[in-house]
Amino acid sequence: MEQAASISDVMRMRMEGDVAGLCRATWSENHNAAVYATAMLGSAVRTPEVVTTLHRCLTREDEPRPGLQWHALASLGRLRVERAVPLLLNTLPESDHSRLQLDEVACEALLTIGGPEVVRGLVDLCERLPSGRGYWTVRVLDALAALRAQEAVTPLLAVLWGCLPDRAVRVVRTLGAIGDPRAASALLVLAHSPASDTHLRRAAVKALYALPDAAWPPPHPYPAAERLLHAPQADPDPETARLATALLARTEDGRAHLWDVLRGAADSPGPDCPPPHAVAAICAHIAAEPGLFAVPDSDSDEHHALLAHHLREAAAPAVRRAAAGALAASVGAGAAGALVAALDDAHIGDTVAELVAALPGPVLSELVLSELMDLFTRPGGSVARRRAVARVLGLAGRTDAAPVLLSALADDTTPVGVRASAADALGALRYAAAAPLLAALATHEEQPGTLRAHAVRALGSIGVPDTLPAVLACARSPHESVRARAVVALGAFPMPEAAHVLGEFVTSGAEPDLARAAVQALREIGGPALRVLVRLAGGAGGLPEDVGHRLVEALAARPEAAATAALLGLATTPDRRDGETYATSGERRLSRSTPAREAASLALTERGSARNLTPLTALLGPNSWFGAHEAAVQALLRIGTEEAYEHVLAFCFGTKHFYPWHVGALDAVAAARGVRLGP
Repeated sequence: MEQAASISDVMRMRMEGDVAGLCRATWSENHNAAVYATAMLGSAVRTPEVVTTLHRCLTREDEPRPGLQWHALASLGRLRVERAVPLLLNTLPESDHSRLQLDEVACEALLTIGGPEVVRGLVDLCERLPSGRGYWTVRVLDALAALRAQEAVTPLLAVLWGCLPDRAVRVVRTLGAIGDPRAASALLVLAHSPASDTHLRRAAVKALYALPDAAWPPPHPYPAAERLLHAPQADPDPETARLATALLARTEDGRAHLWDVLRGAADSPGPDCPPPHAVAAICAHIAAEPGLFAVPDSDSDEHHALLAHHLREAAAPAVRRAAAGALAASVGAGAAGALVAALDDAHIGDTVAELVAALPGPVLSELVLSELMDLFTRPGGSVARRRAVARVLGLAGRTDAAPVLLSALADDTTPVGVRASAADALGALRYAAAAPLLAALATHEEQPGTLRAHAVRALGSIGVPDTLPAVLACARSPHESVRARAVVALGAFPMPEAAHVLGEFVTSGAEPDLARAAVQALREIGGPALRVLVRLAGGAGGLPEDVGHRLVEALAARPEAAATAALLGLATTPDRRDGETYATSGERRLSRSTPAREAASLALTERGSARNLTPLTALLGPNSWFGAHEAAVQALLRIGTEEAYEHVLAFCFGTKHFYPWHVGALDAVAAARGVRLGP
């Protein structure tokens, strides 16, 4: 027996295709060498010698060797050894009483092997789910879902009630993933029952929604499926109500009920009325699929009037907003009158303006020539309506309305809100003739700050080079909103002066919102901002996490060598040694590496071309962040040159901590060199 094989010996055996040596090394007294030899056998040809060796790794009677068993299971799965299926299945419930935590790798191996025997074995475990302890029960359900095992539907339905209330959600999700109509009746009952908690009702409706359209409505004894969905359509949970609405919309009876809900909400608003989000969900679905809700002409007028009523009278802005979309989608040009009237609604004016601007060209032209212009200029008109009309004109690209907008902007007697919207519209129209007036307003300290902020934003949309001094002046304004809009606007001026000023906002002590906007603007400027971005990279470690990430993204978007060098400098900054750690958002972990360092490391691995060989190999050095090692190795493998392969091998042979991806890297190099692990 091999008694003293080292990890380097094991890797050498792999690269030489020495299967017999790897089999002997699994008995090595060097635990790590034995573990990695076992892992590498998963890449071998499936010979009796290899399979027997892996079985012995699992059934050895000497002291337990967790890593050895874990990798033996994984290797059996990779080799698709069907006669290992019973052993893998037995591992699952046994993991409940073991600290080895082999359930995950066992399930992954079973999924890799697949086949009827795996499905039967997992189905047989279903009856043990209600009483099972440990995470293996979840693994089994997830595996059945991944296999879409229809054989599991009946056993899962049998144990469903025994899993209430705690584990039923997992069972329901599995039934939804399988997508078999036989589960529909039970799911409908759970969705309808007030005894089900919010999570279970939502899971049941999601599972029903996942059923094929052809299987809808599912057969169900009285009451009909649509009837059982009435309650979830009015569920307090918005997502449940949305999905139930979509299910009801699939059938004529279901759509009739949805119209009844809209009628009830219009006729008797009050405590018994369906919740606003349920009414809004119906309108949103009508807007998404107007053809599905089309009815004969004799009924269409009543339906359109109902939508118009909700647009005018609904108490909740969300309902009015959704009704506007439904009316525009259902009636089209015929909705112009109701939509224009709704421009007066300050809560939904922006949404309605977008809908009006999207009306067919002839309809909008007629409106612009008559009613819209009159609504904008009419004395005594509400500020909300005039603002919304200005938004329509800008979104619709009506340059013929620009003189009227410019006149309103110049008039000091016009309400500030209207002037601000006129500035936005002129910016959307990119009306260059408005640039001098906008620049004058933006830099006029005695003008309202709101108007100045909108004026400088419009300057950024128009982008006339001569107005850069005005935008630069606004970037130094003491008024917060003016300053913020100016920083964004500078992104439209690809000039070194703009980039220099933007760089002043990206410091560790700067306002985070301004710093984020400044980095984004630098990215939009492009080439002229590269020098500033490279300079900022030197202090990226002290920036807030999201600012540092945006800085890295801006550098990664540049193909120049200077950008690559800046990323490399960030990526190879040594870790902090004073005990300070950094929290990485979304990952619930602490790291000694700064977020910017980690992001730069990963950004470099995306530059997988031969000219980037040096930066990639630097990521494998002693000062690099360990989290980028795998991505860097994969990038070198994609380059695919012999030099790149040598760097991969040198790294693997020198590593102190061996992971499964190292095995994959060695396999890739061996395959490229024609080294076969077996006969």
